[in-house]
Amino acid sequence: MPETEREVIITRTVKAPRALVFEAWSDPVHLEQWYGPDGFVTKTISMDFRVGGTWKFTMTGPDGTVFPNLVVYKEITPVERIVHDHGEWEDNVMFEATITFVETDGGTLITMRSLFLTKEARDLVVEKFGAIEGGKQTLARLSAYLEAPRNR
Repeated sequence: MPETEREVIITRTVKAPRALVFEAWSDPVHLEQWYGPDGFVTKTISMDFRVGGTWKFTMTGPDGTVFPNLVVYKEITPVERIVHDHGEWEDNVMFEATITFVETDGGTLITMRSLFLTKEARDLVVEKFGAIEGGKQTLARLSAYLEAPRNR
């Protein structure tokens, strides 16, 4: 099956330097301020930002539902790229995420690519959980966070 049938790609250019954008993805103090769709609250349980390390966290939805998440870092190229498996606490890998950061005139282009094991898994997450809109909201929250005067 072609990867294009198993992936979700979301991009956004933010008005912030690439090093700051990368830092916002690699520091739990930053991540808790913006990570997740509108109305969600992210709380880090533990984070070890290195290849083989993990980020264990919860995302609490607007209705109070708590979603346990686990990221296992597979590749880290400072200021350029992060690759990780993303699943639940029980190590149930839902998808592989690749986040890239490219300098542009006046900012940084962020590309989030989620690659699912099957087309059916991708379709379920897109339809049931609104993954595309949620990803767009997440990057919009990151943009607002980075562009706030206190973070420049």
